Formats: sequence, structure tokens, C-alpha cells
Amino acid sequence: MPSVHQIQCPVCGVENAPCTVKNGEQMYHLERKRAAYRTTYEHPDCSECRKLKDAMVRAEDSYRTYKPDFGGTRPKPKSRWPKGWRDGSRSLELGMNFARAEYEFHLGSVHKDQSYQRDLGKNFNIIVREGRLGP
Repeated sequence: MPSVHQIQCPVCGVENAPCTVKNGEQMYHLERKRAAYRTTYEHPDCSECRKLKDAMVRAEDSYRTYKPDFGGTRPKPKSRWPKGWRDGSRSLELGMNFARAEYEFHLGSVHKDQSYQRDLGKNFNIIVREGRLGP
């Protein structure tokens, strides 16, 4: 399996090099990372599993890569994480927890996976709480 560095980026077309370099740090587009590290499915025949697992992976990626933007002409805020950014980070974290709970609840209830059945109550509470507060 080729590494992120070896495959061609579907966004910018670069191959055998990083997409960009910022402050000496090699950076890659998210689509390139996903192409290099493909998602493995516990039940590949189940379309619901695939949909829920993809949603969980996207939610984890968006939470993990979220950071405040200090660029532009705006002065750097006095607080390290202003309230708007904290709220954005918290909502992404809740979305990630909700996506994971839905996926694990599906595995435990539909596929009767023993490793997820013990957490059915916890995941059900998360689904009910987040589903009720969502739009």
C-alpha cells in the first residue's frame, strides 16, 4: 500500500511530494490522506454500515483538523481560543460523538457485535440527546 507521499493528490495532482509546505511542515490535502489510508469496514456488505462509518470518519477528521484562523489582517485575539472558536470546536466534538454512537449502536443492535453490545445504553443516550437537540 503506497504512503501519502507516494500517491497522486486528487486535488492538486502532485505526486511524490507534499501538496504544500508551510513553515517547514509538509502538508497534504485531506482527500489525499483518505485515498492513502482507506477505510476498513467491519461488515462490507451492509450499506448502512458503510454510510455510518464514512460519516464517523468525516466527523473525526473535521474535529481533529479544526483550529482557529489567525491569518488575514485581523489582530491576534487576546484569548488563545475565543468563544466563537470554542463553540465551533465543541459542536464538532458533539457531532463526532454522535456519529460514533450511531455507528457503534448499529453494530451492536443490528449485527449483534459483542464488543459493542455492552455500550448500547450509553450510545442510545447519546443518540437521543443529540438527535433531540439537532435541527
